[in-house]
Amino acid sequence: MQLTAKPERTFGLIVGIEKYHESAWNVPGGGPADDALKFADWLHQRGVPKENIRLCLSALEENHQLIGECRLTVELATEQNISDIVTNFLSPKSGDLLYIFWAGHGLITSERERRLLCADANKQNWQNLDLNSLLILLGSDKFQIRHHICIIDACANYVLESKGRPTNLGGKAFLSGQPKQDSQQFVLLATREGEKAQVNSKKKTGYFSQAVREAFAEANGTFPPDMREVTEAVRQRFTSLDKKQLPTYFYSRSWDGDIEKSYFNPFEIPHNIPQSQARKFVGRDEEIEQLRQLLQANDVVAITDVTGQGGVGKTELAIQYSSQYLGDYPGGCCWLNPQGIDLGTQLVEFGVVNLSNFNLPDGLSLAGQVAYCWRNWQAGKVLLVFDDVKDWMQIKPYLPPKGSRFKVLITTRLNTGLRYSSLPLGELSPDAALELLAKLLGDEYVQQETETAKKLCEHVGYIAIGLYQIAAIYRKPGRVLC
Repeated sequence: MQLTAKPERTFGLIVGIEKYHESAWNVPGGGPADDALKFADWLHQRGVPKENIRLCLSALEENHQLIGECRLTVELATEQNISDIVTNFLSPKSGDLLYIFWAGHGLITSERERRLLCADANKQNWQNLDLNSLLILLGSDKFQIRHHICIIDACANYVLESKGRPTNLGGKAFLSGQPKQDSQQFVLLATREGEKAQVNSKKKTGYFSQAVREAFAEANGTFPPDMREVTEAVRQRFTSLDKKQLPTYFYSRSWDGDIEKSYFNPFEIPHNIPQSQARKFVGRDEEIEQLRQLLQANDVVAITDVTGQGGVGKTELAIQYSSQYLGDYPGGCCWLNPQGIDLGTQLVEFGVVNLSNFNLPDGLSLAGQVAYCWRNWQAGKVLLVFDDVKDWMQIKPYLPPKGSRFKVLITTRLNTGLRYSSLPLGELSPDAALELLAKLLGDEYVQQETETAKKLCEHVGYIAIGLYQIAAIYRKPGRVLC
């Protein structure tokens, strides 16, 4: 990604917070304030005017001399001041590029929103900015600076309500306008979901911020630096570090759905998702999106069979969703078969085989071992799949605690006694059934025998398994379909 931007038409919102109103949240020794100062200084040295750079700091007492040495105006890093800068100063400005740099605490909500804690946050009032809504504002017609590069050195861990986080975080959510078609946005995050941003206490810097600075230095004065090259350099540095922290990025080139995502993960996300049994998977894109939305809003979701006969593709839909969105579950995807060995045994074996630092104590009952799983699973959101459930009571003892970071996906023919949000699955649409048959038998056959193909789809009730059976018969030597 190489953007063109003139320094005089570039702006910066630079935030470094190491001291909070809730003193227990202070960053020991500091680091974020110095990281922010160095980033602001880098912008100024590249020709960005002082008046274009808004620097918001909250430094520990021991680091106040850094502010005294700064050549830029330093402002408060409170929620009100930062949101005012965004809405009243930056939004109406005409420019080529906005840099946002943030070093400080962050978290992930149960709705998978990234929040950035401001300096005036405390346990009674978690003052924060909604990063997701901020990014949407930047890409809308309510914001005039065309392109945006956001570099966020903040945690993305889950702070549970049981540990003092309110169920409704509040905070500043930005209102956006209509999407712009010509806006590019690159967001480089220090952490994946569930991870903490690590600080080098000796050097008083975030490992991520330091890696970004070093990558910028290698850009040989190019302004703005190519963020793809910067990102690759950061990735290489973190590959050599054992920090249980892996940067990730997403890059939106337009508002036409043209979005690129990358999870820097040198270790495969643990999973035991079965291999797809479908030669072709068509006609279920809408259902996959519905499933994604349901799992964002609910802890437990069931894929049900409205026909009650099977063969509608419940398991295949679960496989396709789990595979496509595995990156959203850095804690892994554990696939459980209620028709196999005891579910608790399957769950514990997955942990022992796939999860590092999973040291199961001796002498625990099976129930105790399952409880150990919930408390000691590796960081990040987790997807549990219970495939082909025939009895609700069979899985009840093995459901994770409510409100935890575990999401549960169930496939079942059961349509009675359902207590969970569900995605009813039935026959394919006639067009999707015909498309699947064309994929199985070849486009040429369907084009030449369109009416026959339509009757075959109707004959099997537009059920996926029926179409596979037809294709199997057709492929046998000497067999004809009709």
